[in-house]
Amino acid sequence: MKKDIVKLGLILFIICVVAAGFLSLTNSVTAPIIAKNQLQSEIQAKQEVLPQGKEFKEMDSGKMAELFKNANNEKLNNIVQISIADADGKFVGMVIKTSVTGFKGSIVMLVGIDAKGKITSYKILSHTETPGLGDKISGEKFSAQFAQKSTDAVLVVVKRTVQKNNEIQAVTGATISSKAATLAVNSAIDAYNLVINSTEGGIK
Repeated sequence: MKKDIVKLGLILFIICVVAAGFLSLTNSVTAPIIAKNQLQSEIQAKQEVLPQGKEFKEMDSGKMAELFKNANNEKLNNIVQISIADADGKFVGMVIKTSVTGFKGSIVMLVGIDAKGKITSYKILSHTETPGLGDKISGEKFSAQFAQKSTDAVLVVVKRTVQKNNEIQAVTGATISSKAATLAVNSAIDAYNLVINSTEGGIK
């Protein structure tokens, strides 16, 4: 009986070692492919919001944190990442990744701003907003309002018909989600202005 237990344990051990070997081999083969696909997807997402960009260089997180710390601006806490976009060696804008709190949870999005200080577009990467209401912030009808807005002004959400150039009309029944998306864009605007007027982004 004792020999049978030892034998069974040895067999199980061998099976585990072989299985672990196969998993390790599979991971070593697939990990680079997954990483490459993730990188390509990220580049495509950035090009969606800033079509002019061909190459995107992430700003050093330490330099970004130091720059933001000295700015003393709470909206900069919403910034996750800043990518400086180039095309043929020429600065064409920035893609700024933001994360804000919406009606039901975190909203993560990319905001594109060109070299002239105009918002090109934004793309929501993830959210948990209410289907049929808050999730309309991902739709073109709402997001198109931000296109070509200037980084010279703070954007404001209104429930009525838009009357001023810096106003964004809220999604009906989803004011909180609308304000969250607009906060994300305003945060990106502040980050853009801060970087464009500093030497940290490598633009000047």
